[in-house]
Amino acid sequence: MRIVALCTLGAAVLAADPVPDDKAKEAIARFQDAFKAATVEGKQSAVYDLHDVPNDLVLKELSKLLKNKEPKVRHVAALAVGGQSHDPKGAGELLLRTYKGDFDTEEVVASVLQAIGELKYMGYWPEVETALKDKRTPVVLRTLDLVGNNQDWRAFPELVEMYRIALPAGKTWGGGEEVTVDTGAEGDADAQAAEAQYNAQNPGGSGRGGGGGGGGSSRSSMLRNLSRPIERCVKQITGQRFDNSLDLETWWAENYITVARKIAELEGKDPESVVARAKAEQAELKAKVEADRKKVEEAAAKKREEEEKKK
Repeated sequence: MRIVALCTLGAAVLAADPVPDDKAKEAIARFQDAFKAATVEGKQSAVYDLHDVPNDLVLKELSKLLKNKEPKVRHVAALAVGGQSHDPKGAGELLLRTYKGDFDTEEVVASVLQAIGELKYMGYWPEVETALKDKRTPVVLRTLDLVGNNQDWRAFPELVEMYRIALPAGKTWGGGEEVTVDTGAEGDADAQAAEAQYNAQNPGGSGRGGGGGGGGSSRSSMLRNLSRPIERCVKQITGQRFDNSLDLETWWAENYITVARKIAELEGKDPESVVARAKAEQAELKAKVEADRKKVEEAAAKKREEEEKKK
């Protein structure tokens, strides 16, 4: 994986050439006329037509639309910003401001995350780190997609925490709680199917800070439902698949210094000082993982013994 310093993350991909200003002005005029449509859907269509017109004038127009009173308009405006690849840094920073200012609007946040990914803009950290800790299914799914596609090692420690809940070692979830969907399709088809099933089984339970049984349980249940997208995201970053959290943590303990270096380089920190600290921490992590593995093995042995007694 190509590692780049933090100062260059916003321009990791060369910007595309913008369309000429006269063409942009024509597109904006068409948009303004079409935006007079009576229906929200008509307005959305007019906004999205600006997606394929990369230009500073269009980006300025979209920045106004991101403040529109109608959430569905702001939602599509965020998606349209994803097409402003002539200025990935400027567009990315605009999306980050929208992300922070409109964080309570689920559909807008999800669209912002999708657009940031389309721009190949990586200057979204640490702001977007909070999205991995969210309780809204679409927000977490889009964030997993974003950091997975970018092979963003900065997300790795939080993904380990998510794995502990979603794919714990020696634990199965009863009562039909878990939703794991394998459509056999490429891309985010599994994630979308999991989201649909989750919403059907947990109506009103995906909102930030509420729904479906309170703070911690709502978040935990959501992560268990999204075990497959979480697993896929970790595989995109590490190149390996892990059956459970203990296997992932074992790998992390063995590769702790390498992971620390990758994160440091992405964060623009001095790799050598970070590596020195990681070397001091690695032994403790290995000891913890070994102790956890021993507990799991002992619990499994005890369960087998109890089952034998019942026969």
